[in-house]
Amino acid sequence: MLVIRVVILLILLLVSLSTFAFAELKPDLAAPHLIINLPSRTLTLYDSDNLIKVYPIAIGKSATPSPLGNFRIIQKEIDPWWFPPRTGRAVPSGPDNPLGYRWMGFASLYGIHGTNAPWAIGLAVSNGCIRMHEENAEELFDVISYGTPVQIIYDRVQVRKTENGELSIGIYPDVYGWQELTLEEVRIKLNAYGAGEFLTDDELIAMINEEADRQILVAKFHHIKVNGKGLADNAVTYKERLYVPIRPVAAALGISITWDEQNSLIHRGKQSVPGHLINNQIFVTAENIAILFGVQQEWNLEENCLAIDVLTLLLNSQPVPSDMQTVDGILALPIITLADALHKKVTRSTDGAYWVQGQKAPVILIDNIPYIQINKIHALFEAYVYLNPQSRSIELTYPFYG
Repeated sequence: MLVIRVVILLILLLVSLSTFAFAELKPDLAAPHLIINLPSRTLTLYDSDNLIKVYPIAIGKSATPSPLGNFRIIQKEIDPWWFPPRTGRAVPSGPDNPLGYRWMGFASLYGIHGTNAPWAIGLAVSNGCIRMHEENAEELFDVISYGTPVQIIYDRVQVRKTENGELSIGIYPDVYGWQELTLEEVRIKLNAYGAGEFLTDDELIAMINEEADRQILVAKFHHIKVNGKGLADNAVTYKERLYVPIRPVAAALGISITWDEQNSLIHRGKQSVPGHLINNQIFVTAENIAILFGVQQEWNLEENCLAIDVLTLLLNSQPVPSDMQTVDGILALPIITLADALHKKVTRSTDGAYWVQGQKAPVILIDNIPYIQINKIHALFEAYVYLNPQSRSIELTYPFYG
């Protein structure tokens, strides 16, 4: 059975991983180290704990497997010569040399090197050395030095989290027949990254059976800022929805909430939105954050950050206390608070309608409090409304006549 699996492996090219796409390497890494995983046929470059880049590689065939263990780079050579074992021959550097143009030795007779057979990358075909695409070998050669740690492992489950917050999992074939996988082992790996509840048992079992031989995106984590101040907790995009941890955001805003665990609801006064318990933390969708707190949200792609800001209501440049809400995606203000600030009177008829100076007000009740959306303020009050994202404010201009 093992022979059949190895033969199948040898005829399959490595599927490209989305995590291979990284920015150009900088040669001034502070603490580079390499992890080579044999089942995934990948070499991963880290700088301290930061994943820098993942390279596809070729590894030893089953008869001459690549060695496991902890090593260090002990030799670096440009344009190496190759001395085929037991032949007494020497092959100089050039297109016929299977070592390519870079050699990084990590043990006696073992090294990381380029290749003149790029078709072999992703396969188990070598005598134990680690082959790389030539351009990758030359790139790596320039950023590692003598003494750089090299760890070679045999791990069929790879959970990776990149600098931009992408969390992925890969299930890889048992290239040497050394490791059976269990659901529990896969779950433990996900738990270590705080993602144990992102995939169900059925989803994980299907992944184990499929052996997709590639990294599959599970979730993406994002930074959060509330009124310009960063939080320790992260938002997460999971199954194409953006979820925000509600308690840290509420604390940063100074707003009290309650968690109805039985009905999975978050309450702020009489206003309620669905809550989602993920890894023992309560999340709500980003749109429900706006509904619950009446905040403005802005996405900063470059910083991978969700900015949540409470808007200040200004009337002729003077602050007005107001409890804002979001209704159908539009900010809304309590109409009585607004009318008082504008020296207008709001009345309520017997049928429950609200009126301002003989004109019916287009209000929406939230917890029995009438709100008016900001796009309807001018028609009712003749006040001009300007949303100022720079000052995080809603600015009303109204001509008072004394």
